[in-house]
Amino acid sequence: MGSRRLLPLVLVLAACDGVLIGGNPDGAPPPPPDVGPPWENPPPPPDGPLPSDGPKPPADQPKPVGPTCVGPTPTSQKWVTGTAMLSIPAIPAPNKCQGVKDPVFDTLLSRVTQKSDGYPDVGLENEYSKSDPENADGTLLVLRGTEANWQLYSAVDFKRIKQLSVGGGNQEAQPRWDATNPKLLYHLSNMKLLALNVDTNSSTTVHDFSADVSGGDVIDMHSEGDASVDRRYWCFHVPGANQLITYDRTANKVLGKRSATGAIDWLGMSMSGKHCVVGWDGAPTQAFSRDFSKTVTLPAGTGGHADLSLTSDGRDVLVYQNVKTDWIAMADLDTGAETNLVTIPFNQSLDIGLHFSGNCSAIPGWHLVSTYGPKNPSPGRSWMDNHLFMVELKASPKIWRVATTYGYTSIDSGGSKHYFAEGFAAINTRGTKIYWGANWAQSNLDLIDTFVAILPDKWWTKVP
Repeated sequence: MGSRRLLPLVLVLAACDGVLIGGNPDGAPPPPPDVGPPWENPPPPPDGPLPSDGPKPPADQPKPVGPTCVGPTPTSQKWVTGTAMLSIPAIPAPNKCQGVKDPVFDTLLSRVTQKSDGYPDVGLENEYSKSDPENADGTLLVLRGTEANWQLYSAVDFKRIKQLSVGGGNQEAQPRWDATNPKLLYHLSNMKLLALNVDTNSSTTVHDFSADVSGGDVIDMHSEGDASVDRRYWCFHVPGANQLITYDRTANKVLGKRSATGAIDWLGMSMSGKHCVVGWDGAPTQAFSRDFSKTVTLPAGTGGHADLSLTSDGRDVLVYQNVKTDWIAMADLDTGAETNLVTIPFNQSLDIGLHFSGNCSAIPGWHLVSTYGPKNPSPGRSWMDNHLFMVELKASPKIWRVATTYGYTSIDSGGSKHYFAEGFAAINTRGTKIYWGANWAQSNLDLIDTFVAILPDKWWTKVP
């Protein structure tokens, strides 16, 4: 698996914090609508950790249950589970805001973006499978163009709002939403962790790591990492200094450092914030304690695509393609113990690429797997081709078949591969929507837009 360090404004051809939500301060009623509540226009964050006090939305602030332009969240579903081979018909791509049921799997699909929205890139999609494009209250989306321009969209009516001023350093911006403040977006620029107020499109420094690491050039998660769910703990690679560092945003201090012992593909904090997990190039993934005093080496096959997740009993795990055994598996970050989940049918199709998305921390015990490849795989098709499915995180799991992606990296198996057509499907933190990029087999496979699968209400309690 190659690195995803995709620098700003370069076209790459190959290739769920701060202000806490609680009761309204002092029991005061929210301000009148023509003024706007203070949490909708938060002040830019100060240098250092963000305050835990300040304006807070009322605890009963309504949360959107589905995109209003598509319709209400479905309450029922024809469930398709297991691994049976099914016939997949060709269907036209949905129009923007049009709700269309997947003809086989019955899930409600819609289109979020289209070129006429005015974004400047060839294609536009969520950055990667391992980060949630939705903000804290589910009203906004951050999307990445194929030429590294970042767009802010409404998650309610799918309108493009603006181009975001993030990044500007010698690494990807890697924007990550605050856990509770819906207008705050963290991003990276050289040695700084910054916080962008999306209303003003201006940033302030959360922490400058220049004084913490001698010889540092950039802090990086290699576009595939994330902070802990509460956005308190972060793990970074500083390649210029050959260092790994962990950072506590609340205490505003570096917690640990150690040398990087090899080439790094990705790294990030586990959801609990207890582990800095490093995916090495050509070596098994390792999970370190925050101060790097403890190391757990995960199974030998963990060098493929993977993401961090939570089990139903709250354990931190890595879910991954085991490249040694050809299983989708999970490993416990505390013990390294491996559990096989789903066998990958390479005996039927050699063209199965996999991405993993464990963002749905609000419903622990489930993980999204998406697959990519050509429209005509070799030597034939499998049940897993070009697919979105949810896997229960336990031995002999339930497998819920969600939808077909209708995105293809090439037409035929030997054709030229289009990297951004991998789709990078990402489930949101609430576990209610899945976003992915798809070209719908257009003649130009780089013409990628963002689509969404709107999952049935409380589906995790209903899958048979």
